[in-house]
Amino acid sequence: MPAARLVWIDQVPLVFGMDWVPVLGEPDLTRAQARREGASHQVLSGNPPAALGLARGLAMRQACWSAAELWARQHPQGTVACVVALDPQTWHVLASHEGTVLARADRGYADAGLADQALDTLRLAYPRLQVLPEADGTALLRDLARLSGAAAPLTRVGRRRGLLLILALVLLAGAGWWTWGAQGAQSVDAGADDRLAWERALAQVLARQPVHGGAGTQVLLRALSDQPARLAGWGLQQVRCQPGAGAGWLCRSEYRRLDPQADNRGLLQAAPAVWRLEFPALDRAQAAWALPLTGQPADPARLPASRLVARDWASGLQAVLPAFTTLRLETPQALAVPAPLDAQGRALPPPADLPRLAYRTLKVEGPLRSAELLIPLAHSVSWRQAVLSHAPGTRPGLKTSRLILHLEGSLYENRH
Repeated sequence: MPAARLVWIDQVPLVFGMDWVPVLGEPDLTRAQARREGASHQVLSGNPPAALGLARGLAMRQACWSAAELWARQHPQGTVACVVALDPQTWHVLASHEGTVLARADRGYADAGLADQALDTLRLAYPRLQVLPEADGTALLRDLARLSGAAAPLTRVGRRRGLLLILALVLLAGAGWWTWGAQGAQSVDAGADDRLAWERALAQVLARQPVHGGAGTQVLLRALSDQPARLAGWGLQQVRCQPGAGAGWLCRSEYRRLDPQADNRGLLQAAPAVWRLEFPALDRAQAAWALPLTGQPADPARLPASRLVARDWASGLQAVLPAFTTLRLETPQALAVPAPLDAQGRALPPPADLPRLAYRTLKVEGPLRSAELLIPLAHSVSWRQAVLSHAPGTRPGLKTSRLILHLEGSLYENRH
């Protein structure tokens, strides 16, 4: 995280060059996130908060304000950006979307052309980006300074001494448990066996939750798209897919009898050979079929770091957010690995360098066509459920369609 820059405007200290990341989970947890990032100050942007601004290197104790957050407050609607010259060698980009600072804005450039290129990049994600014409930079900065009177200043990110004390007590309390290391060092073979046991335990957990990635996501979407919306006078209502007991997924397509002349015999004749049809009612049919979606166990060495997920991967989700009705990424949860036992039935202590993995629940809802945008982002995603709903009377729009897809899964990350 580069050091932020402080610029005094009419005796108001404005901060430029903060690092902006999405707010993942509850806003109350952002201070802990700021500490992990080594920030000295933080600020939330949006209502409700959707972006967290982090600053490093601000030693002053008096109040100061984020220029990017003040810009976002000044433009609560639309996607708006500007380039302001802070000095003859610095052109700074400020940008916001619906009153929230954009993650890839609040950056300074040594050349005006580079600042324009940054705006072009933002425009790819936000086609309706409005760039305000160049104006008097001093006047713009004074407008931002005046807004500070109605905005909260940056919050200092303190180091909790109590937390350090608790950590010290935990370490002292567990000192006896960790003495296994001194005793276990007497046997190199025993240590190697312990490590192998932990690696097997981790591999078993990862095997139960395979990563589907971009290729698997594409297979899933293609299979859903291939489902006939109307067949032999029967209309598709819903398709539900989830992992089966063995390899692959099991899917069930629900159809309703729409044509008065339609019957079970006609649907049986028209149905794909891989379907197993059942008729729970005179006007309903259920088709069960297998989907060859297996996935691969996650490779801890190839999983993205937690910080990159919060900064870059979540920013990619923000870029495609306008195409979905729901796109939610939860806070990370530690991936639980049951401890292997020794010959006496005692839990083996984990190796110090055992991968510390986590997962975030991912929930998606929107038009089936929009789901294609997720393929490049699904590198470390494991899907656990897909539901496709068919509503023939729906008028198509950016977030509406006759085919609405609901996806649930997990994004894996490496916390080291």
